[in-house]
Amino acid sequence: MTSGTRAGTRIVGSLRSADGKGAVRMEDRYDTDVDDLWSALTDPRRLARWIAEVKGDLRLGGEFHARFTSSWEGAGRVDACEPPRRLLLTMSPGQDDETVIEARLAAAGDQTRLVIEERGLPPGEPAAYGAGWQAHVEDLAAYLAGKEPADWRSRWTELTPPYQDLAGNPLWQAERAALTAFLQAQRRSVLAIVEGLDEDSIREAVVPSGWTPLGMIEHLAHAERFWFQQVLTGQADALPWPPPGEDDDEDGPFATEHRLEEVLAFYRKQCAISDEVLARTALSASPSGAVPSSLAVADEIHAARDIILHMIEETARHAGHLDLARELIDGRTGLGPR
Repeated sequence: MTSGTRAGTRIVGSLRSADGKGAVRMEDRYDTDVDDLWSALTDPRRLARWIAEVKGDLRLGGEFHARFTSSWEGAGRVDACEPPRRLLLTMSPGQDDETVIEARLAAAGDQTRLVIEERGLPPGEPAAYGAGWQAHVEDLAAYLAGKEPADWRSRWTELTPPYQDLAGNPLWQAERAALTAFLQAQRRSVLAIVEGLDEDSIREAVVPSGWTPLGMIEHLAHAERFWFQQVLTGQADALPWPPPGEDDDEDGPFATEHRLEEVLAFYRKQCAISDEVLARTALSASPSGAVPSSLAVADEIHAARDIILHMIEETARHAGHLDLARELIDGRTGLGPR
């Protein structure tokens, strides 16, 4: 969350449950070093600027009292303090509503990665806690950027629907299931259409524009990586091979020098990563990365939902191209689940 950005309903949290209890996890990067972020998390004077008024003993084993901007108020205990990497707190110790809050910090280039988890939540409460914690960490980003925090209650209200989506709101989950099913069906079609082609056949350019079936699949893998990682999350995993050089024609027809099994493995891996990202992302979440203005769909991409729809469109379009290529290569038609 660089420079206190508030990008619509960008979601930085995830929810889970285990042993009848819920948990909330926030993860983001901040434009400061580890020591400064640690100070913002542990100095009572700085804590009061973005999350809570804290009084008491903040040393290891110490007890304190906190009054959060959310209006929650209660006791806490410091169970682990490892500057500047890890802080572990028990809130409402010994009470029915006892929870554990853990913060972990790590350097990430010029930024610092922060993960905050609160565990032991009542089963029906993770969505509300998720919205609340995101409002808090957004206020942390604003504070570090020299800005004033937002109205916590208003931001919590705005964030609650997407966190309800993550928690399993039936209507939202039905939409997610439908969109994901259509995308996965098109991916299966892509792989089914080229199944059985050897290294030579799958590299054959059978149309005047010069693209090859293998090059098309590699393009689709890059599309999955670009939209679901680079655009939606703001960062992408490293490529399994060196990036294109200055002399490579990236605007030329889709073709590749990589081996058949390498490209298929690359495509399957990018699809799997996309599914992992979507599993923890609300449909209404705004992209963390930028959409290049040069793209024809740039003005149509506002949320994760739009990205899924675009990738259904993109994959289906190129599955049709692959259908044509397969017929021209060996005469086979009607391949794939649809």
